[in-house]
Amino acid sequence: MKFETENKVLVAGHRGNPSEFPENTMASFQSAVEVGVDMIETDIHLTKDGVLVLMHDHDVSRTTDGIGLVREKTYEEIKKLNAGTEEMPSPIPTLSEFLEYCASVPGLLLNLEIKVYLNDEGAERVEYAVDETIKMCENIGLGDRIILNSFDAYVLEYIYKTYGKKYLIHGYYPYSLMENVKLDPTEYLDYACYWASGEDGKKKCDDILKLNINPCTGSNTQEKDFFESVSFGCTMFTENNPAYVIEWRKHL
Repeated sequence: MKFETENKVLVAGHRGNPSEFPENTMASFQSAVEVGVDMIETDIHLTKDGVLVLMHDHDVSRTTDGIGLVREKTYEEIKKLNAGTEEMPSPIPTLSEFLEYCASVPGLLLNLEIKVYLNDEGAERVEYAVDETIKMCENIGLGDRIILNSFDAYVLEYIYKTYGKKYLIHGYYPYSLMENVKLDPTEYLDYACYWASGEDGKKKCDDILKLNINPCTGSNTQEKDFFESVSFGCTMFTENNPAYVIEWRKHL
């Protein structure tokens, strides 16, 4: 399955628009919408006391003024951290806050990467994070605008076993990039991200397409590589500077 949208090549803001604002902050997400993205990609962690918050790393030290693992902090501790700059402080957003904003943007798609991993936090917390994420999305009317994503195949397989093909599922190719692979990911993946260009990029796209999965790539794509990847069949770009890619797309 794939998203049925007017744009056949989708552009997602990777953690919002980190070329302009600190990643995974509300300002970054809003900036991505302002430049015209089809989708926002973000990362979901679970605090010690069960609150879903948005941050890429497991440790808060790179992107905030704190130290330590998200999973070892309560939400009260998390919300005191600054994920912005000294001039423009910003709290770490909750998933609930983010979804409320996204629901106000007509047609905006969401790529929700679950960063709660089996080997680090156990099956119970993984399953809670997935179920709560889906419940929040459904309650606010976003269930048909999400794709669920993880580098941990346990997460993806739990989604597939529990919800079937109700939600689009995003993984990585080659499958060795994911951990805890038990099922054949070809059974459940709708999109698979690869990183390669030239002949290697073409081969990976060809391999993914033969599996009836939609190829995607991104982060810091260059103009030449964008047009090349589209010619190979790539259908989604998740970018740190989405404005550039949106401009290139006009010339397809």
